[in-house]
Parts: sequence; structure tokens; C-alpha cells
Amino acid sequence: MATSLSGPKRVEPFPMDFIKGVADILAQTEYPGLSNSEIDALLPMAGILQREAGRNKRESLYITLNNKQYKQGLGNSVVVFINMAMSPARYMRDPNRFAQLSDQLSEFLVHYGYRINDRGQLARGTRASTLSEAAELAGTLHAELRRRGTHDELFRYCAEEFVTRSLFHAISEASKSIPTRVRQITGLAGDGDALYNGVFGTRQDEPLLYMNRYENDSDISEHRGFKNLLLGIHGHYRNPRAHSNRVDNTELLPDFYDAFSLFSYVHRRLDTASRQPIR
Repeated sequence: MATSLSGPKRVEPFPMDFIKGVADILAQTEYPGLSNSEIDALLPMAGILQREAGRNKRESLYITLNNKQYKQGLGNSVVVFINMAMSPARYMRDPNRFAQLSDQLSEFLVHYGYRINDRGQLARGTRASTLSEAAELAGTLHAELRRRGTHDELFRYCAEEFVTRSLFHAISEASKSIPTRVRQITGLAGDGDALYNGVFGTRQDEPLLYMNRYENDSDISEHRGFKNLLLGIHGHYRNPRAHSNRVDNTELLPDFYDAFSLFSYVHRRLDTASRQPIR
């Protein structure tokens, strides 16, 4: 069980590589990294009145935190900065950002025997000796899904579920993202058979949305197969979860990843779908 480092006790200085890794994650250039203004607002909370210069905000934060602990001979300021930066209250409007930062930090910190706990605080934990062990110990759904090339739509729909690491609800929400996106693309209302038959056509009715050139038997078979795939997702993933609860279901992590790979494939195909046969 992880033990929180919050509190008044003295903390030994951290290795330079530890501080650099933390700074590289928290101050990364792109989302979900902290902005310059956010960093400057957080540093005084850790007893640091001014940020030191660097070639970029990652290096600047690294130098600032490292020099502070070097002068004090303590790592307390580093702990306070991490805890303040990862306070869940900061991410009330963007839980996905908290989840990504927390997962990225935990996947790095586990190599040093630390993690970010549910309260957003640096905590002691089991130390990993291999990359695969680190991924397992950190429990980083985001990191593994990103590594697998999961479609961005699924991160948008399942932000809260990733924060709570609820596999049951994440699969449920992810499966709902598909008909929602089909409705957004086409403007057609409905769900299940009615929606997919209206959008992708039947033997009597032409499609409203095309998945390929739709000019020969092979194309038509692939197009209809994609519609059947969506119907299968609706029947296999969405409907059962809509009429059951998490307590009665145990989602296995390999099945979870396989489901998200399937959902990602569907969204990538929808990315290239067209109102006209694709030429």
C-alpha cells in the first residue's frame, strides 16, 4: 500500500534524474502539461518565490526545484510542488488532464518506488525493476491506450471513467461514442438497427454514408460488414451494460484493451467515411 509523503516530516533530497523526469512531465510543451503561468503560481506554494532561467519551461522547472532542494538539503519543496500541481481540485473542469498527468507521473515514479495516489499526492509504493512491471504497477490506462494508438474520441468520451479506472463504465461509455458520432456525422437520429440501417443502407435502400468505393460486390460486402460490426458492438458491448451494473460484472484488463482497439478501428474508419462513394 502506498504511503503519502504529505506532512511536516523531513524528506531526503531526490536524485537529479528524478526531478528532471518530474519536470519533463509536468512542464511538457503540449497538453496536459502545465503552462508557464500555472508553474509560476504553484512555485510560491512550495516556498519558491522565483523560477530560475532555462532554455524552456521544462529545464527551468528542473533547475528551480533541484537548486531549491540543494540549498535546503531537503526534498520537501519538491514534494509540496508535486502535491500542489496534482491537487484534484485544480482539474475539476478537465478530469482527463488530471488522469493523463497522474498516469504519466506514476509510470515514471514507480521506477523510484513512488506513485501519485488518488488524492494527487506523491506517495511511496512498490519499486519496479522492468518496464513491463512499471506499467503493471502504475496501472496507467492512459499510457497503455496511447501506446496502442487509441483514437482520441475515446479519451474524450471516457475522461471520468479513466480517472476512476472503472473498466466497466469505460467500455460502456466508449461503446456509446460510436452511435453518437454516427449521429453527429449524418444528422440522423435513432439508435441500434434503426440508426445503422438508415445510415449504411439495406438491400432495398442506398446508404447515407459510404465506407468505400461501393462499386463492386467486394466493396458492398465490406460496407455491409462494417454495419454489422457496429450492430455487433451495440449488442455485445452496449446493451448488456445498459441493463446491468458494475458490481455484477468483472471486466478483465486484456478484454478491456481489445474492446478499445476495436472501438478505435471503428472511429478511424468513420474518420474517412463519406456522403458519396469514396473515389
